[in-house]
Amino acid sequence: MVVLIRTIAYLLSGFFPRSKNIFVFGAWFGARFSDNPKYLLNEFLSSDEYKGYRFVWIGNVDVFPTNYDERVCFVRRNSLRSMWYQLRANSAFFSHGFQDVGSLNLLRGARTFQLWHGFPVKHIGADDPGNSNEGQHVYERYQYFLANSEVMARRICTAFKNYGAAHKSMIIAPQPREDYLRYNANNTKLKNKIKQQLGIESSTTVISYFPTFRDNTEQVFSFIENDNERLKKTLQDNQMVILERQHFARDNDDIRDIEQPMNTPFINLPESIEVQDVLLISDYLISDYSSIYIDFLHLNKPIIHFLYDGDNYLKHDRGLYCDDPRSEFGGPIANSVDDLIKLLQVPKKQFQSQNLALSNRLALASQPTLIQILESEDGKKNNA
Repeated sequence: MVVLIRTIAYLLSGFFPRSKNIFVFGAWFGARFSDNPKYLLNEFLSSDEYKGYRFVWIGNVDVFPTNYDERVCFVRRNSLRSMWYQLRANSAFFSHGFQDVGSLNLLRGARTFQLWHGFPVKHIGADDPGNSNEGQHVYERYQYFLANSEVMARRICTAFKNYGAAHKSMIIAPQPREDYLRYNANNTKLKNKIKQQLGIESSTTVISYFPTFRDNTEQVFSFIENDNERLKKTLQDNQMVILERQHFARDNDDIRDIEQPMNTPFINLPESIEVQDVLLISDYLISDYSSIYIDFLHLNKPIIHFLYDGDNYLKHDRGLYCDDPRSEFGGPIANSVDDLIKLLQVPKKQFQSQNLALSNRLALASQPTLIQILESEDGKKNNA
């Protein structure tokens, strides 16, 4: 019944006239004001080509920022007003899919952009053995798909084949969240502001820890939960902190309930802090198979892959695109906390060659950016 209602609503939405000046955005099923749609929105706001346009962010009320650019209209997801904007919008941008902006897809006839939210390291979409049939309904199709390289484009084409992905629908350009890191890599003022927000001294070495989501394996490592004394001493002796955020999809109540002592080097990051801002101030990134390390490559800083559960993830979870994950890793592997301590004592410059080698291997896109491509196309249409 739900599928029938969504199909009928989608087909009927194609009869509504659309305004070329209305763009809608959404992310993370309405639960975040973040990711590629947010950074692309900010690029639109900075563009002379889009002065006078109406930008609409649709999501949950509790994620709406205060004192934001007045040109952005924030609208509650699944409200009548959000549906009206969907029916009138010329373009829509998502981090996950149409449900970022509502339970119904009312965007037939609009340009729809699947920006996604990272580089496919592990299997996604139809390439995930457990989801091979997803995306087969007419209302789940998108016109355009963003990929930051030809490597990513090939993976998106197979992962989202049911959603309409094909070579002709791919846009090869950096992801807007990558643009944000590249543009602000040397923005000392912004980085100091972020550190102050987190209560971190400017001289402190920041290590961020972002593990991936595990579908089938329950073993999830947390520095906050383990509170390793040897690691703690290493961090304190070298004026280092570890900023940790478990994956959004994990139930993190057990970590939130831990009462952290004063002056601990292990800090649990609140959801209110943007991931890209954390990456900007990070001197090291610790992850496992999360694609966040692809973003971090743009900062050319040390990446450590912490594989605390050995090859358990490879054997029992959704699997990776690359047969040998080490060929796509951004840095050395630590299999234990002891390995990690040793790697934190290695000179940073020794990590940079692996960063560069991986960037070259993946052929990550640099220019033009997505906003530049859209400016060129929309400018031609407006002048026609």
